[in-house]
Amino acid sequence: MRNHHLPDSVPPTSETLLTLQEAAIQLRCKYWQLQRAVKRGDVPSYTPFNSRKLVKLTEVLAYIDSCRQGGVT
Repeated sequence: MRNHHLPDSVPPTSETLLTLQEAAIQLRCKYWQLQRAVKRGDVPSYTPFNSRKLVKLTEVLAYIDSCRQGGVT
């Protein structure tokens, strides 16, 4: 099904935006930890239509991966 609201040059994104609570549940982390990372600007967030902050799970995971210390890659 084609989205008639987007021009042909803009491909629709398939990644769902999640609330901080939903992302924290999926990641099995504390809500406040994710909230703090967003507030510091470590994790990008989105506020479409002046709603609550939303995040992309892949961006949160990328941030977590960038914080990795030691170990074998």
